[in-house]
Amino acid sequence: MLLPTALLLSALAAADTVSAAATSGHPVLGGDLSRRHGGACVHAGLLQNASRYTGLEPGTPGIRAGLAPSETDSENFINFCKGYTTTNGKQNTNGSCSPIPLGRIPSTAQMPSAIIWKPGHGERLAANTTIDVVVAVRKLDAGYLVNPVVSYYTAPQDLDAQGRIKGHLHIVVQRLATGYGARVPPDPLDFAFFKGLDSPLDEQGELHAQVPGGLPVGIYRICTTMSARNHQPVVMPVANRGAQDDCVRFEVVQRVSRCAKRASR
Repeated sequence: MLLPTALLLSALAAADTVSAAATSGHPVLGGDLSRRHGGACVHAGLLQNASRYTGLEPGTPGIRAGLAPSETDSENFINFCKGYTTTNGKQNTNGSCSPIPLGRIPSTAQMPSAIIWKPGHGERLAANTTIDVVVAVRKLDAGYLVNPVVSYYTAPQDLDAQGRIKGHLHIVVQRLATGYGARVPPDPLDFAFFKGLDSPLDEQGELHAQVPGGLPVGIYRICTTMSARNHQPVVMPVANRGAQDDCVRFEVVQRVSRCAKRASR
C-alpha cells in the first residue's frame, strides 16, 4: 500500500502527463501544468509567440539600420522581476521592477489626447495670483485615480465599455530658469506645482484646476501627464500617432498691463 506522501507524489507525476489540450478550457488548469506547482502560472492561451524573437531575425518584416534587438522570453516575462525590488504599490524613489502586465490597449479610434488652452501659450500672468488651468481632453474616461500611496502600478490599464482608457490627468508646472529659449531639460524633481485631477470631464469635455496663490516672477511651462487608473502612463496601440499630452509656456510678471489682460481673454 502506498503511503499518503507517496500517493501525492504519484498524483503529481501523473498530472504532469496531462496534455494542455485536455485542460485548455479550464480557468485554472489551462496551460502547462509543470508551471503551476509553484502556484502562479501563465494561461496557455496568453503566451505571446512574438516575445520569443528579437525582431531582427533574417527575413523579419520591418528590419532597418539602427534597430535594437528585443529581449526574449518564452513565458511572457512572468519572472522578469526576479532578483529586483518589486514596485508592490509603492512609489519607490530608489527604483523598482513592476511585474504587472501592460493591460488592455485601446484601438486607434479611441486614442486619447489633451490640449491646454488656459493659460495660453505666451500669456503673461500676474505674480502671486491664483492661476486658472483648463485642459480639453478627448477619448479618455477620466475620473479614475487610485490611492497613490498603496496602489501605484498595482493593476493593468483597462478600458470602459466604449473602449476608452479609464484614467486621469496630472498637471505639472516647472520654472524654466533660462527662459523661453531654454535648451537644458528641466530636472523632473524640480517643479513649482503638481496636481492629480480625479474628476470626470465636464459637459464641454474639459478638466479644470487652479494653482492657488499663483507663482513668483519667471517663465514657466505647464504640462499634462495622462495616466491610466493606477498612475501608469497611458499605453497606446501604435507608435505613429500624435502626442497624448500637451505643454505650454507662459510668463509670470510683477504687473500685467490692461492690454495684456484683454488679450488673454
